[in-house]
Amino acid sequence: MNELEKLQQRRSELYGKPKSEEETEEYMALISKIEAEYAKETAGLRNELNNVGVYIYTVWDLVNTKKPYPQAIDILINHLNEDYHDKNIEGIIRALTVKEAKGNAAALIKKYEEIPKIKDNLRWVVGNAIANVMTMSDVDWIYQTVLDKSNGGSRSQLVYALGTVKTEKSEDILISLLDDPEVAPQAIAALGMMKSKKAKDKIMLLNKSTNSLIRLESKKALKK
Repeated sequence: MNELEKLQQRRSELYGKPKSEEETEEYMALISKIEAEYAKETAGLRNELNNVGVYIYTVWDLVNTKKPYPQAIDILINHLNEDYHDKNIEGIIRALTVKEAKGNAAALIKKYEEIPKIKDNLRWVVGNAIANVMTMSDVDWIYQTVLDKSNGGSRSQLVYALGTVKTEKSEDILISLLDDPEVAPQAIAALGMMKSKKAKDKIMLLNKSTNSLIRLESKKALKK
């Protein structure tokens, strides 16, 4: 067990239980130490970004900034395949979920396919990034991915993104996904976005679903 894992284990032990004043102080100190470990791991990335005028402590500083950083995109992509902790990988991916990264979906697609399917939350983050930076050259991969149920909930933003791809094939795939409860809400929203008349009758039936989110998205889509 490395130092970061030890710190995380102790934080987990303290999290969600009543804490004494000493334990509260320890817990806050652990958070700072863990952040420092994340920063230490990505020191090389930080130095490369500093060299192009992008100054950070951790990659999450990019996630939380409102300033554009187009000069950082290629560097971030190059660091996607480093052996970083998942928290740092997530930060890099979220930092790439910006308009300046448009057209760079290929590197994110590779990362999505490499991440074990058991890490559904991290794959969702990658899927969301792909949905934001994709171009038409990525659509065939998205079709294949959203139809593969083994990809679980990580598909959801990719499904929603198909609402911007207003082709008959996209419409038909989205209609087929109305029967997939894991991504049906996003499929409904996407069909509403493209104002699909072909899907109207089926969405009207889903408007009576016992699932409150499906009902909500159905009502919104029908209005469109």
